[in-house]
Amino acid sequence: MVKATQYFELVLAAIGMCLGQILLKKGLAQVGAISPNWEGFTALVRGIFTYPALFAGCAIGGLTTLVWLFILSRMDLSFALPMLNGIYFLLVLLLSLFFLKEDIAWGRWFGTGLILLGMAFLSKES
Repeated sequence: MVKATQYFELVLAAIGMCLGQILLKKGLAQVGAISPNWEGFTALVRGIFTYPALFAGCAIGGLTTLVWLFILSRMDLSFALPMLNGIYFLLVLLLSLFFLKEDIAWGRWFGTGLILLGMAFLSKES
């Protein structure tokens, strides 16, 4: 049986993942496109230490990984990962809309709705 506190932990991890990704995207917008070669790698490393959003995104990603390890130590992976991903998909969609001003096609909304429906079925079995 999954406890309310465990759902809270999953939401916390999803929020951390989303914030990290939003900050990484904002930081990379300042750095520019990164080439898949040594020069691109060095530009990325330099950018991590030059652009606060990129650095913060990496730091939040690291902290979120620690939260995820805490969750995995006490929850079944077959439950935790789908639930985390469902929450994450919804948050990414909303944050991309509001903070990155991305246009969200109806198919993404529909797909996210299907994911949320799957999460509802998943939560009934635990």
